[in-house]
Amino acid sequence: MNDLPNAEEVYLRYITEYDDRDLEALLIAYRDGLYLFLLSYVRNEEDAEELLMDTFAKLAVDKPDFEIRKDGSFKSWLYAIARNNALMHIRKHKMEAVPLDEGMVSDMDTPESALLKDEQNRMLYKALSALKADYRRALMLLYIEGLTHEEIVQAMGIKLRQLYNLIDRGKKALKKTLEGMGIDDARY
Repeated sequence: MNDLPNAEEVYLRYITEYDDRDLEALLIAYRDGLYLFLLSYVRNEEDAEELLMDTFAKLAVDKPDFEIRKDGSFKSWLYAIARNNALMHIRKHKMEAVPLDEGMVSDMDTPESALLKDEQNRMLYKALSALKADYRRALMLLYIEGLTHEEIVQAMGIKLRQLYNLIDRGKKALKKTLEGMGIDDARY
């Protein structure tokens, strides 16, 4: 996705100088990946979009402190904020965090439409949607968003050992799902 190489500096400049262009640069860089991440928590596109905006509204209004951590990054910190927003939303609306419905994949002009351009990506997205939510989140953050293991741990709020288990089980489940879809050369 479109990571911003100096995102920490952009955010710190935003909270000191209040230049909306900095917040806009962060939104442009992270909206697509965050949207897909949030969509993995909630059932519909409108809620995911609302949570995306809530995440950036939190940055704009609350201006939470960002501290560079040895095992984290701005991106994983931002994803942790988004995750917390999603979990609060789920609790507030008494929803269950469930896998995406197959019917949710559409050809509409949405942030994920770029990801779904060719048939292989459609099949992969469909297979990912069939996985347990935690498997899907871990695999998407690792392979699609390119976060490190330490960043994923921070973003998902889990322990490193749990992440290794999620990734291993997720890859096995993904392979089995792809094979069930007729893709016999699926490997990890």
